[in-house]
Amino acid sequence: MKMTGDSVLKMHPLARRAENEEEMLIGRTDISNFIVLPVIGVEIIDLLDEGKTVNEVATIMEERLGEPVDVLDFANDLAASYQFVHTVDGEVVNEPVAVVDHFSWIKEATGQFFFNRVAFCLYGCVFLAGVLLCAFTGKYIPVYSDIFVSTSVTVSVLASFVTIWMFLFFHELAHLLAARSLSIGSRIGLGHRLVFAVAETNMSNIVLVEPGRRYKAFVAGMAWDATFWGIGVILLFAHDAGWVSLLPFIQAFIRMVNVILLMALAFQFMVFMQTDVYYMLATRFRCANLLMNTRLFLKSKIRSLTQEEQEEWEYVSLHEKQVIRWYSWVYLIGSVWAIWFFVQYQLRMAIDFIAKIADEMRHASVASWQFWDGILLIMLVLVPFFIVGWSWLRAYRQRKSERERAKSLQEA
Repeated sequence: MKMTGDSVLKMHPLARRAENEEEMLIGRTDISNFIVLPVIGVEIIDLLDEGKTVNEVATIMEERLGEPVDVLDFANDLAASYQFVHTVDGEVVNEPVAVVDHFSWIKEATGQFFFNRVAFCLYGCVFLAGVLLCAFTGKYIPVYSDIFVSTSVTVSVLASFVTIWMFLFFHELAHLLAARSLSIGSRIGLGHRLVFAVAETNMSNIVLVEPGRRYKAFVAGMAWDATFWGIGVILLFAHDAGWVSLLPFIQAFIRMVNVILLMALAFQFMVFMQTDVYYMLATRFRCANLLMNTRLFLKSKIRSLTQEEQEEWEYVSLHEKQVIRWYSWVYLIGSVWAIWFFVQYQLRMAIDFIAKIADEMRHASVASWQFWDGILLIMLVLVPFFIVGWSWLRAYRQRKSERERAKSLQEA
């Protein structure tokens, strides 16, 4: 594809939202690629999409502004960097992407039913009730040993594994429902945060919603986690008070769930990763890409930025650069601590656990239950590490593919 002054461009369908009187957010919803442009930039895009040649648009802009405008360079960026351009002179340069939102059958009204002011007040009251019961009785504060629901290691590991992923699904479903209440589609998948495996809800198109309305989608997962935790505490208290009768296994299961939920809530406050609280802070401080731009800032302290990186840094607003200067310390300290925690605890415990199981398996025959029980436990222990490795590889391939695509378009 060779773009010239006589080229005619056709854009992909572009969604937009006014940022202020001078700027507008615009982008593709199928790949969730958005940028903030001056209004004049959006007008250039619209003129190009109407079928005017690059030179014709340049002439119109020069007459309007009284100075030359490099529309050709801007058009090349629209094609290569932002992928807004579908065709150039009839030749496809960026294919449309078919995206199917998960649980698309769930209606917007359903999301609004679960996430409105009354619902959030109810969630808050249940959580507060749980906190007060823990504070005044001192009996229901989760402790790590509660994770063992049975004296059987196999039963405990299986129960905690299934429960963790079940409540992770509920957490992400809450995000999806809250986003749906804002008319935003989303998808649930697996990924990683630094070195930790996570479930995640892709609701990138939420940038089309005014910042003040986004918070309920960000806090929705935590709201359900807190509510389930509060319900668990209330049930245990009700049993001790004689209001209900719970079997010992049910009590143990509730305690295990409460440990898992408390850990999940604590994880969301690790704002040096892209957690729910991070997105709330980024929205509050009006930072479009706080984490990635912070990494760019730290790179500049270690080595000289490439031309592309330098241009990207110059595009960051002065306000966001000021936020980055203090957030970079949070990112550095938090990342070092997280990696240390991962190596010293999660990785070390996994290695020790696998070594212990493998030692026990040496004395068992391949046909025995003890041998296959060990294999099952080892696989469960390794699942988070497989997810992280897969997610890293996927992210690397996506970045490599983007670089190659952009390079090929620029060379053409």
